[in-house]
Amino acid sequence: MMFTKSNKYDFDFVKENMMGPNSMKILEELSESLKLEKGMRILDLGCGRGLTSIFLAKEYDVTVFATDLWISATDNYERIKSMGLEDKIIPIHAEAHDLPFANAFFDAAVCIDAYSFFGAEKDYLTNHFAPLVKKEDKLQLQFLD
Repeated sequence: MMFTKSNKYDFDFVKENMMGPNSMKILEELSESLKLEKGMRILDLGCGRGLTSIFLAKEYDVTVFATDLWISATDNYERIKSMGLEDKIIPIHAEAHDLPFANAFFDAAVCIDAYSFFGAEKDYLTNHFAPLVKKEDKLQLQFLD
């Protein structure tokens, strides 16, 4: 894969904000199997320092709810503002078992390199993550660990 989208981003910025494998490249590959359209609401659960949220907002013109427990919403908001995406990304500080979203609120949900921290619990997917995605979009629920 050529990674034409993720390779456009400043190498130093990406390296400075990485929290494991290159999540933007992982998401770029995964996004080939998603039907993302302008204006969709996307949950980015376990977004870390927001690289995947930035990628989704810039590349697909979607609204992203960048949700993480370990990185504060304020820290992510500063990064989001530095990229000029404060109108496309909403930073949320929340624990994966206590998400502040209505069921069927999202058109799609992703979780890149974070699911293993909370998703190993029996029935996590069916009780906590999947209900957040609209029924007609259940195929838009993707996670990669």
